[in-house]
Amino acid sequence: MTRDGYDRLVTNRHAVTLGIVAVTLLACTKQEGGGPGPSATAASAGVSMPQLVPNANAATTPPATKAGSVSAGAGATAGDRQPPFAPFVRTIGRFAVDESGMRFAWSASAIVVRFQGTTLRMRLRDEGKHTFNAFQVVVDGDPKNVLKMQKDREVYDVASGLPAGVHEVAIHKRTEADVGEMVLSGVETDGKLLPPSPAPERRMEIIGDSISTGYGNEGPGPSCTFDPRQENEFMTYGALTARALGADHTTIAWSGKTLYQMRENFDRTLPAREGSRWDTSRWQPQLVVVNLGTNNFANIDPGEKKFVELYVALVAKVRAAYPSAFIVAALGPMLTDRYPEGRQSLTKARKYTKVAVAKIKDAGDANIEMLELPEQKHTDGLGCGFHPSLKTHKLMADKLTAFARGRLGW
Repeated sequence: MTRDGYDRLVTNRHAVTLGIVAVTLLACTKQEGGGPGPSATAASAGVSMPQLVPNANAATTPPATKAGSVSAGAGATAGDRQPPFAPFVRTIGRFAVDESGMRFAWSASAIVVRFQGTTLRMRLRDEGKHTFNAFQVVVDGDPKNVLKMQKDREVYDVASGLPAGVHEVAIHKRTEADVGEMVLSGVETDGKLLPPSPAPERRMEIIGDSISTGYGNEGPGPSCTFDPRQENEFMTYGALTARALGADHTTIAWSGKTLYQMRENFDRTLPAREGSRWDTSRWQPQLVVVNLGTNNFANIDPGEKKFVELYVALVAKVRAAYPSAFIVAALGPMLTDRYPEGRQSLTKARKYTKVAVAKIKDAGDANIEMLELPEQKHTDGLGCGFHPSLKTHKLMADKLTAFARGRLGW
């Protein structure tokens, strides 16, 4: 779970036009952006589209939508002020509104837009130190290209050349919170933006560390260190499980964090900002997976007493946030009894987690169970820094999916 050689990437910095629709944030005075390939132009898209225009408050009124529809599912924005494009997007994850737009950072944060036309653009700004954030693009339910942020880019063709008609396009953040914050400040199409589709009824949240962020899962092997270009939350066990169950999911995870550190970060909207607090009542998952504790064993045996105290305290905070959720106390897959030799890390972590879950149940919370995920095998490949490979994530997802179906009837 160490990040040798990795320069920390966190920063603490803190137009519907007539005819063809272009929506941007009110009073936005500069463009934000990036994207794969050259800057989007009418010629490259094969259509005639205006640029995203700042100060578009004189635009026509958006179509009527059900109150709060933009915040259906995870991702309700903070405060009463909404940017003009808010009625046309469904956000999944924790988003905050400021003068720049909709700001977000956690892994798996997603933006879903439904429109009639052939092309969709978004105005995005990567505020990370090295502009390494990346998104999985999904068009009408099918994963397509990876959208990579680029320095000094402002407007992205998220999807283009589609058959004329109604489409739903989503982008899912592949990279973790430590890579930096993102800002969405506009959406544009060559046709007409439509109200979002309803969010699914099923919701799940993953709370974890680098295992859950997908650290190195697309890396060539265990010898590589952290590189956000080799991190893909969209193909982690949590994301795979959510898609198998037909659920929206959020991933509240950060590489290198321990039980105590994630208890401190759990309720943040923007994880690098201490004062950024998320209102958990906005989005209540029925399933919560806690996969933490590996980093507590990174250098020493934390001891049963301390580990159990930390685990119980974290779950108490999660339970206060999500009173009705079924909590899975997950273990694995990185801990092993083979290394470091003689430490018996897996055996001890298994014991300590069982004790913690039993203590939580004895205190009156029966809606929690432990689940040990399969220990990773070298024959299944290894990601960077001995993290789970794509194959291991699939094996983990299979077990978690079956467990959730059995417990929740999904």
